[in-house]
Amino acid sequence: PGTSDPDKVPDQADFYIVCVPDGSVHGVLSKFKGREGTWLHTAGAVDIGVFEDMFSKFGVLYPLQSLSRTREVDLEQTPFLLEGSSEEVSVSIFSLVGIFSKNLHKVDSPSRKLIHLAAVFANNFTNHMVHVGQQILNEQELDPKLLDPILKETFRKIQALGAREAQTGPALRDDRETMRKHAELLMQHPEWEKLYTFISRDIRRVRDK
Repeated sequence: PGTSDPDKVPDQADFYIVCVPDGSVHGVLSKFKGREGTWLHTAGAVDIGVFEDMFSKFGVLYPLQSLSRTREVDLEQTPFLLEGSSEEVSVSIFSLVGIFSKNLHKVDSPSRKLIHLAAVFANNFTNHMVHVGQQILNEQELDPKLLDPILKETFRKIQALGAREAQTGPALRDDRETMRKHAELLMQHPEWEKLYTFISRDIRRVRDK
């Protein structure tokens, strides 16, 4: 069973999985320094070295998925990026995670950090851009659900073609008149105008490579 109370963590267990924000991993682990068992964290950007001098067996169990309390995800299809302090520990982690997922990958800390960075762009930044689009419509009392069909088609195209081939829009066409009009509409939101300008510029840079 899981707990958020350090005093309720059992003294003996085969595995201890620390599921806390990246910046809290070291502080939580330090409370249990020297405890037996295999200790794992689930943070995408925290090096396996955070465990050194604390435990004899340790590793990383990172699910490459957007997780929230209010939504269920298909763990069987979720990629798990796994790393162990030894081959023996790695085998034990693969056996543990293999109970609920077959999408397992042995990934070291430097590679996992790069994958985590890519996921931030693909997931977190994409989500924020959709939020901006929804806010633009909400401010004019337009229905943000108007965006739903284009969002679904966008991700279908990305999966089918790859993101570069799926790219469309005024920046790709170098339609400067349309981009100028959009920038004018964003005058009341200078940060969004900066995002629009910078991302449009980068789309053109990728197009011209």
